Amino acid sequence: MIRWLLLLLLPTAAAAQERTMAHVEGCLVWSYGPQGNISAYNECSRPLTLLFMDFDDQAVIRNELAAGGRFTGQRTRGFMFTACPVGSEPSLRFALENKEPIAVSLYNCVIGRPVS
Repeated sequence: MIRWLLLLLLPTAAAAQERTMAHVEGCLVWSYGPQGNISAYNECSRPLTLLFMDFDDQAVIRNELAAGGRFTGQRTRGFMFTACPVGSEPSLRFALENKEPIAVSLYNCVIGRPVS
């Protein structure tokens, strides 16, 4: 009986596990323009999804950057970002409540997670 119960539960537990991969923050080269606007260049050979939030307006910007692609934002006094391969999302909710763990890169990228 217990054996059958375990066999029934195993597929459910496996389905509940999320497939994760490392973030790709190292692909981004950040710089400031002459007017103080910020930009990021994707120097890797694969596309990535950038989530960016300026602390002043707190709007979330989602941008897919192709290999060699560039993101340009407005002048900012502070911001946070995540970078995941296209098709994945950060394991943490992209919100100010997670500002500190995101700032020190304490997240992975979850494959196939629906966009929040």
